Amino acid sequence: MMMVEREIIIEGSKFKITVSDDQKALRSAYAEGRAVIGLWDQRCGGQSLSPASYVVESIEDINEELLERVVRRRVGLPWHIKRTSRLTIREFVKEDWISIPREPDGGKSGKIFLNQDLLGEYIRCQYGFYEYGIWAVIDNETGSVIGKAGIVPMDPQECDPFFRIIEKNDTPVELGYHIFSAWRNKGYAKEACQAILAYAGERISRKVYARIEESNIPSVNLAKDLGFVLIDRTCSGLSQPLCLYEWNWS
Repeated sequence: MMMVEREIIIEGSKFKITVSDDQKALRSAYAEGRAVIGLWDQRCGGQSLSPASYVVESIEDINEELLERVVRRRVGLPWHIKRTSRLTIREFVKEDWISIPREPDGGKSGKIFLNQDLLGEYIRCQYGFYEYGIWAVIDNETGSVIGKAGIVPMDPQECDPFFRIIEKNDTPVELGYHIFSAWRNKGYAKEACQAILAYAGERISRKVYARIEESNIPSVNLAKDLGFVLIDRTCSGLSQPLCLYEWNWS
């Protein structure tokens, strides 16, 4: 059995992380409230490393970023994506639901962010599995949640009629954003999306899509300002022509 203890300081607090190839050791550490990392040995058939959500093949694979991410997942601290001059993009926390206004243009998944339990499940499943999703947009001066924006996975089967284009990518993702009405017309959408695209290009996918109704002129103009290029358009079965834009990391 191999077991290694690591420490990291996050936001002024010290956390211990247990790394082991033994399930009993991992369970014991987890029961004590610690973050854990499984050490996988590909030569061992049937090795179980539950409850570890993160697994590495070698101790050398563990860096400070991984330790911080593992701890934040364990104790419920949000991962900070990007900071700009005016905004901070970070993962949502369950308590954010109270700050989300009920606006008609909140998107199909908008109700998730209006319910603490649903938001909690989104945080656990979306961030926990993909490590990305829709994030909170925070005003640096006031600390207020002024919108939400991020990168979401696209299911090629559900993106018909653009299936033939999207299916060619290993990680088809699209940009989504919603700046709340009280904070619009101040350039926040562009500032947030620029930061998110930079993060996405470095860590998620070098290609990002945006699906926008042709009549949504503000979103079309923003997409063009961000460097998106129109690559397809369709009217099939839709009340408004839908356009597919593509952004490439360079």
